[in-house]
Amino acid sequence: MSRRVEQVFVGKITAPHGLKGWVRVLPLTDFGDRFVKGVSFLVGSPGKSFVERVVEDVAWRGNFLLLRFRGVLSRTEAEMLRGLFLAVPREDVPPLPPGHFYHFELVGLTVFERGVLRGTVDSVVPMSVYDYLVVKDAAGREFYLPFVSAFVVKVDLDKELLEVECPEGFWE
Repeated sequence: MSRRVEQVFVGKITAPHGLKGWVRVLPLTDFGDRFVKGVSFLVGSPGKSFVERVVEDVAWRGNFLLLRFRGVLSRTEAEMLRGLFLAVPREDVPPLPPGHFYHFELVGLTVFERGVLRGTVDSVVPMSVYDYLVVKDAAGREFYLPFVSAFVVKVDLDKELLEVECPEGFWE
């Protein structure tokens, strides 16, 4: 079964703003320059349908932004968007330099150590210095694996696997 992601979330609508259809958006991307007038996003919820919406206006307010979508003209219409995500097609995500990965690319990878199955990457926890991969084993136990070269030997997205070398006792 392929774990290929078709849509990548780049923002979440947290609340309406004002009376004229604006919404407050929490960006979920490091590429803030993608939020511009005229761009379209897929708006919806995971596991449900998405609708394409075009950005009519944008205003940054610190770490969040205000957006107004074409055709959303009132607070009532904006309220209906609360909690929905903004997504872009996977092919619209800019490539990263070699050795760098998006979190969505790592989730679901099978983790092996010297040929022994250790589990699956369940999620990624971003931290200030480096990220942690949450590896869940067959028993449901979680292990927080630092995503650094001292532990991660190889990432193979095509084969959907992650090879690691961990200190003795790490998996206990």
